[in-house]
Formats: sequence, C-alpha cells, structure tokens
Amino acid sequence: MESETFDVAVIGAGGSGTMAYLRAVLNRNKAALFLGDADSKRKGRATWVAQVDNIPGMHDLKRPITSTTRSTLDWIQSEPDLGDGCRTIKAKVHSLEQDGEGFLLKWKDREGEHSMVAKFVVVATGIMDIQPKIGGSIEPILPFANRGDAIYCIRCDGHQTIGHKLSVIGDSDTQVYIAAMMMERYGHESMDLLTNGADPSYSEDARKLLGGYGMKLHTQPIVRVIGDAKQTGLEGFELEGGTVVETDRSIVSLGIIAYNDLLQSVKADLDAAGKALVSDKFESSCEGVFVVGDLVSGKKMQIYTGWDTAVDALDEIDRRLRMQRRRERLAN
Repeated sequence: MESETFDVAVIGAGGSGTMAYLRAVLNRNKAALFLGDADSKRKGRATWVAQVDNIPGMHDLKRPITSTTRSTLDWIQSEPDLGDGCRTIKAKVHSLEQDGEGFLLKWKDREGEHSMVAKFVVVATGIMDIQPKIGGSIEPILPFANRGDAIYCIRCDGHQTIGHKLSVIGDSDTQVYIAAMMMERYGHESMDLLTNGADPSYSEDARKLLGGYGMKLHTQPIVRVIGDAKQTGLEGFELEGGTVVETDRSIVSLGIIAYNDLLQSVKADLDAAGKALVSDKFESSCEGVFVVGDLVSGKKMQIYTGWDTAVDALDEIDRRLRMQRRRERLAN
C-alpha cells in the first residue's frame, strides 16, 4: 500500500482523540483516526469508565466514553460532505518519525504493513492507573474496578463512597491527602490506609494529618480480595499475617502509566510522570506533534478538559493549514 497523505492524523480514540477527529472533520481537514488494536483498547482508560456523574447530560449513559465515541463516528460517516476523504483505522501506530515537512506513520494489520504521511499529528494515547498487585498479579482487583468498588478518580467518583466503609491503597503523601479529603468532604469517620507491603514515603505533614484524623495504617502486603465481584461486591482485604480490613469501597492511589512511546520516539519533552510538556496550543516540543487529553502535563484528567485541549489543538492546526493554503493562493 502506498503512503497516503493527510492533513492530520489522530492517534487514540478515547474521548479526547474522538473530539480531535471531530474537530478536524468539522474544519474540513483531511483526517485519519487510529482506533487502536484489541490490546491497546483493553488498556485504554476510557474503556474502564462505566458511568460519569460529574458531567451534565451523561448521568444515564452506560459506558459513556465508548458510547459517545461510537455515536460520533457513526454521525461523521453519515455526513459525507464533511467526512469525505477522512478515515478511521482499526490499528495501533507502532512507528512515528519525521518525514520532510510532515510525519510518517506505520502500522500493521492482517494484510501486512501500512503507512501514511500526515502534516500534523495529534497524540491522544492517554494514561492508565497503576493497579495494586495482589499475590503478584493485578488480576484480583480488576473485577472490582469494573464493578466500581475500586475507584481511581476522586473528582469523578468520590461521591460514590458516601455511606461506605472506605480504604485507600497507596504509599505516598497523595494517599493521605485523598483520605483526608474524603473524610472532610463526605463525612467518613474512619479510614484505612493500605500500603500493600510498600514502605510509605510520607512527609512530616502527611504523618501529622494521618495521626490527627485517626487513620489506620496497614503496611502488610494484601494477599486476598474478599468478596464476589458479580454478587456481593468488595467486602475487604486479607493482609499477610491474617489481618482482615473490612471495606466495600477502595480508592487506588498508586500513580499512572503514561502511554508516551510515540512521543519518546520523536524526542518530545516529558515531565517526571511521563506526560507531555506542551505549549498553550498543546503542541509538544516536537514541532507539528500535538498532545491532547490525559497525556498533557498539568491538566485535570477529565473528559471536559480533554475535549477543550482537543478543540484548541485542532483549531491551531487548522489555522496553520489555512495560512499555508492562503499563501499559496496569493502567490499564484
């Protein structure tokens, strides 16, 4: 397959990537959206979001990010005057490199290796929350994460802890600060902190907060999740030595994994967490490569924030494309 040229290629089809593609289509730019493969979709944070309560209009939607993505792509396909020449590709980009004034993207599918050239690239590959290993594996916690008993975003789901016996898994100051916020905001009278065998790296301020709020600290490894994800839900954790911590909601505060391989390949600047350092228009330090959504350093990891980064980035890309065409037209 010969390399096809696009105005913009969007890599990643979560909430932010889909918004970026929609904005490109509405701007009448020739765009391609990489949806990812089965493995990358499974690791995408968007697929874990079962419900969204903190955004107006999404309360009754099941799997709101994946469902809105699907409906948006269906709508674009039904509007040929807008989406003519644009493409969605069910594959994961495995190579991104500068190619003249644009970028060469490569991917594989059942038919073999393919490539395209894009004048601009938007990376929306996102992040994933680090999972606690229990018995050497993350598998025991996943059914409870899918159910919503294990929580990863307090801004999205903190209210769902009201009336529940709450614990927080982590080993840094953030764990303590989250626990304190939940007690202050939602009225939890007690709190269990689990470090899952890690030696907690608390500051003096965090330790004072821990003691002042009467939090219970457990440093033993978690050996078993108690409960049935299909029926009773989370009931607690059994720790090494036989201690049982009763809890039916647990916030996981272990940090993130940033999916930044493509950014590293073009030597884009990253922060300590692996997120992209960008301009006010969300352009990375690699000129022509923009980053939107959860992978942007210093931004809230929220759907509405991701949408906003996507709109600003794509409008800047559109401006540059139009200015180039305007110069070419005036030159003739």
